[in-house]
Amino acid sequence: MSEYSQKPLLRPLTQLDNQVLDLVYDCYVVNKPGETFNVEALFSVVADIMGPSIGLADPSIKFVAQESKDKAYLANFEPPTHLLKHIACQMMETQHDEHHSFAHETTMAILKHLDAYSWCAKAVTALAAFALEYGNFWHLFQVPKDDNLGKSLAVLNHVQAFERNRRDIFDYNLVVKTAFLCVECLVRLERMSKQGYDVKDDLPTLEKAIQEFPVFVYWTVLTIVICASYIDILLGYSSSGYELSNISSKISTVLIKLRDYLAKIDNEKGLIDEYIGRYRVAFQTPTEIVQVLKCLLFPKDLKDPHVYHGSTGSMVSIDVFRQKHVLLFLSGLYSIADEARLLKSIHEGLRKDPKEVRGFKKDDFKILWAPIVDYDSSETGDPTDRKQFEELKRQMDWYVVEYSIIPPICKKLIRDRLKYQNKPMVPVFNPQGRLTNENALHMLFAWGDPAFPWGKDDDLQLNMKWNWFWTEMKRHNPKIDSWIKEEAYIIVYGRTDADYSDDRWLLSMPELLEKVKRDEVTKRSDVIINYYHHGKGKDELRIVNAFWANVENLFDSMRKKTTKDPSFEEVKVFLGLRHEQAGWVLLSKGSNVKLLCRGDTFYQTLKEFDSWKLNIENDPGFDVSFTKHYEIVFSQLPPHANCLRLDIKYHVSDIYSPIRCMCGRTMDIELVRYVCCHGYKEEAADASAGDVTILR
Repeated sequence: MSEYSQKPLLRPLTQLDNQVLDLVYDCYVVNKPGETFNVEALFSVVADIMGPSIGLADPSIKFVAQESKDKAYLANFEPPTHLLKHIACQMMETQHDEHHSFAHETTMAILKHLDAYSWCAKAVTALAAFALEYGNFWHLFQVPKDDNLGKSLAVLNHVQAFERNRRDIFDYNLVVKTAFLCVECLVRLERMSKQGYDVKDDLPTLEKAIQEFPVFVYWTVLTIVICASYIDILLGYSSSGYELSNISSKISTVLIKLRDYLAKIDNEKGLIDEYIGRYRVAFQTPTEIVQVLKCLLFPKDLKDPHVYHGSTGSMVSIDVFRQKHVLLFLSGLYSIADEARLLKSIHEGLRKDPKEVRGFKKDDFKILWAPIVDYDSSETGDPTDRKQFEELKRQMDWYVVEYSIIPPICKKLIRDRLKYQNKPMVPVFNPQGRLTNENALHMLFAWGDPAFPWGKDDDLQLNMKWNWFWTEMKRHNPKIDSWIKEEAYIIVYGRTDADYSDDRWLLSMPELLEKVKRDEVTKRSDVIINYYHHGKGKDELRIVNAFWANVENLFDSMRKKTTKDPSFEEVKVFLGLRHEQAGWVLLSKGSNVKLLCRGDTFYQTLKEFDSWKLNIENDPGFDVSFTKHYEIVFSQLPPHANCLRLDIKYHVSDIYSPIRCMCGRTMDIELVRYVCCHGYKEEAADASAGDVTILR
């Protein structure tokens, strides 16, 4: 019969799928010239034959004709007719045996003969070869009585001997139908694999199905071969030895598995299509913030999503965000106390004056917390998570999304596009739904309210304001660079004008700072403080004088510019501290300056540390707690303590017109003094001030 007949007969139904895979491994040769026809077109023709034929074979089958499709492409279709007839003969001549061993040999011979064809093409070709005979029989079965040619052909094909109600006929056609449906599934799988999806990442079930494709094709072709070898049952010949129950059971199992794969793949495709749709609305063509939030946080069938409003304790429609800017707080449920305190401070700041900053209304900015919690959708979730969520929700005055309602597809979108990695983040959206900052959390921690409205570049000017200062400090203490990178708290303090400074607080400052650093509250709050005494050492006078000369030089240079330098106000404030006998202190978080003030007032705030230290655990940061108490201490100074006195010693050109001396010569200008209208008392050590709270 074939080259396989000389080998020991194999019983195919005793083989496991991995053994079958080994058997058919060599039945596909990549890039070998072969398959020159359109497989989809061939299957379309075969389906038009098999569908009606199966319906005629078993009237109980409700055959639903496929929608009529444009089949213009069939006009130039050339089926491999010679090949189909050759394979049909091979199959029909296959000997019968109860274990289907000869059918296995024929199957292997066909697969090897079609080794240049794709696996799907092999199955379709085998089915097409079978359809030549099977379709021909059922076509002749229904020829009109007046069709003499058809009637004569029916006689030659023994069609008149067919008995519809025989049980073996029913069983036979059931196997044929199952094999046809398997090929249909294989064609669908093949079509899906060519649709441009990333199979590994997007359709993992399709990847798994493709790996099993050769096995599915083997069982399908084996079943078709067996059906072809037993086609004489339709011709009325004896069914002695007829046994299809075992192969029927096997091919039914294959069909169930294929359909299960297809159902899962359809679901995965649906999720991909939904993902793409959500991605397009939220990030490619956003037009409105409410639609973007719906795409990012809510199930697609939820028409009117609601969120919890912490201020009122009630549920409100998501429409509350329409025409608003949204700070979307993304986090888990645990270890977010620092972020919660920070957002509380930001939320309170949005309700304070001024109501409009840099052209943006504070009332138009809303905070929305969306907890990202992963859990099995088949479960109700961890009760501990629920308890934690409810407790946190009660502490928040802003808006909150119910975490259990956020679907997995939204969590994937948030992770993929917003780069959420289970660490808190705060992307900012404008009323049109466009991202103005992919993550403003660092900016919020670093600057807080002054960086409003927290756009992507809104901290650039804030950073630029103090570049001149840090450049100067790093020249004298290289450690400051590492302190900045660590984003630790940095306290820099020093003399003002060396001739007037009071050193008492300077000498006591290190001891007091070390006491604050050792305190248990400071340690519990993970507050790291580094400090530097500027100008301390043998070159103190030279360093201090050079520093103030540089500050004055900067001030004069910036004053002459036609466009305002972002550092001008800070340099002016610093220069106003030069004649303070109390010295100066700067407090920063990393490079972000939080407070610039008089030394004695700063020192007094530190001395009263025990009275305000517990606030550190509730405020967004050490600097916030410090500044609150500092303002209390500062408020006890005289009313004119906010005034500046600027003495410009060396850069006074273009300030006044020249003045001539009595001798007739032009006088040199040695000093120009700017004094606030509040007045300035030379004798009072605390009467003049340069206190600037950067947080104001």
